Amino acid sequence: MKYPIIFSMLFASSLLTVQVKAQNNPQQPQPAPEYPAQKNAESENQQTEQQAADNKQPLTLEQKAQRQTDHLQKKLGLTEEQKIKVYDLNYSRITKTKVLRDKNKTTADKQAAKAEHQKIKTNFDAGLKDVLTDDQEKTWAQLKADAKIKRDARHQQKGNKSKQPVNEDPDNLDID
Repeated sequence: MKYPIIFSMLFASSLLTVQVKAQNNPQQPQPAPEYPAQKNAESENQQTEQQAADNKQPLTLEQKAQRQTDHLQKKLGLTEEQKIKVYDLNYSRITKTKVLRDKNKTTADKQAAKAEHQKIKTNFDAGLKDVLTDDQEKTWAQLKADAKIKRDARHQQKGNKSKQPVNEDPDNLDID
């Protein structure tokens, strides 16, 4: 009879010891090591965006324009001259869109706002067409088409989630 009591006491004390050690030595997650190639690959703009994300501050208009220009540079292979022109187009479009959104917070005419936004997009596309080469225009058209497909799929998926299934059998109603 002595041995089971001693054994259970030893077992209980070992559990307490493990719990105390676990509480006294919390393991901190180790940050991933940064490699020199990764540090050099980050541009100033990406660091600024990361700082803004860390502080939960929205990006400035200039940062948004730069981010979108960098994206187009990466996807279309823009030259430095094209990059400057595309930045100006992006900044103009973003600024006009912001003014339009601010103005529309006080008005209820959604159709007029939609038409104005479409006009801004058309002007941007026309300006971009003047800057890009034929191959870049084809790539841009493909990027826009891919984005539209993704957007439509996302809207379709979102619409399907919000709809409740229709119960067509009147005898089998779920009423709480």
